[in-house]
Amino acid sequence: MAAFPSLTPTSRRFTPGVYPVKVYRTLSGIAARRTFGDLPYGAKLELEYRNVPDTTVNTLLDHYHSQTSLNRRFNLSSNVTAGMSSEVAAEVTSTAADRGNLRYQYEQPPQVESVRPGIYNVSISLLGELRDPNTDD
Repeated sequence: MAAFPSLTPTSRRFTPGVYPVKVYRTLSGIAARRTFGDLPYGAKLELEYRNVPDTTVNTLLDHYHSQTSLNRRFNLSSNVTAGMSSEVAAEVTSTAADRGNLRYQYEQPPQVESVRPGIYNVSISLLGELRDPNTDD
């Protein structure tokens, strides 16, 4: 499993996962909710790299192709959360003891915008899923 490139993004947007809940409705319309787990899944992390050179774009695209072509998940490098408080960084990287084994995959291909020759903006959207540490790819 290859970790995400050690590049510090210009900005990040994190959406924590949701807990597995099923809603049942009675014939009279009353809703009953039941939670089927104690760990959230489906976290989303959006990364923005602004005004970066060709080499950075190539590094990000190479990682995308190598992981996606083999359907692999990956950990985040510490640079991805550089500048965040330790509590928020632990939530994003799933190093908090009660957050399970969160691994990321690309939600969609990176979006590359040419700003001027040799300079780009790159947007990356990652999806975090719980993975079994014994069978994790």
